[in-house]
Amino acid sequence: MSDPALRDAVRTRLRPILSASSGVDEYLQAAVDCVAELIRIDASYTLSTVLHEHPYTVATTDREGWEADQVEFDAADGPCYQVLVEDALFSGIDLATERRWPAWTAVAGLLGFVSAAAVGADVEPGQKLVLNAYSVGDAFLDEAAVGRAQQFVEELAVTLPLALRLDQHTIEVAQLQEALASRSTIDQALGVLMAQNRCTRDEAFGILRRASQSRNTKLRDVAAAIIYRFTGHAAEPPPPFQPPRPRTNRP
Repeated sequence: MSDPALRDAVRTRLRPILSASSGVDEYLQAAVDCVAELIRIDASYTLSTVLHEHPYTVATTDREGWEADQVEFDAADGPCYQVLVEDALFSGIDLATERRWPAWTAVAGLLGFVSAAAVGADVEPGQKLVLNAYSVGDAFLDEAAVGRAQQFVEELAVTLPLALRLDQHTIEVAQLQEALASRSTIDQALGVLMAQNRCTRDEAFGILRRASQSRNTKLRDVAAAIIYRFTGHAAEPPPPFQPPRPRTNRP
């Protein structure tokens, strides 16, 4: 059963984390770090998904939880694996009596865990996020606890498309900044070549391109070398990139 108070608490906690994160990996790690506080169970937690057709742990609170995940991924047998691959549903798992996944159960027990849970939510069609929980006590034999974990991962999954878009935007801005830096260096080198050879801009670019091809070196690197050779200092960096401001309607 959905708990409105928990839903609001998760959303309130995730919103600033998403805004402050520089990428999806950082966001998921910060999210998994706050699970224990939000669902009120001190335990080991991991987040897993399928990447390139293989299950993968993308964030973890500790090494023990990560090790338990890897056993079932290596064996292709375990609750998290089945939730990811088969959309299975499970209640809390008693590791003392569990017999369905012997390798995973044995290793989880050796790591000191007594109960566990694997709950998933769809991020988008064909892409699932699973929260794995491991407790040294019997916390996850309580269905209410499993329900709170389920609600957390559902709320987290809702935010992931936005996190992915922000991550892509960050990559695109970095690529644009790199392109601007290359353009600035090349422009400065063209100015140097035009002054040294008393030629046009097109002729200077031809000189630069031929040097790049003959040395099998990037155009920007050749340009930087030319600037340093003839001026004795490195190329001037371009001005900081400023994203365009949204237009405002004037009265």
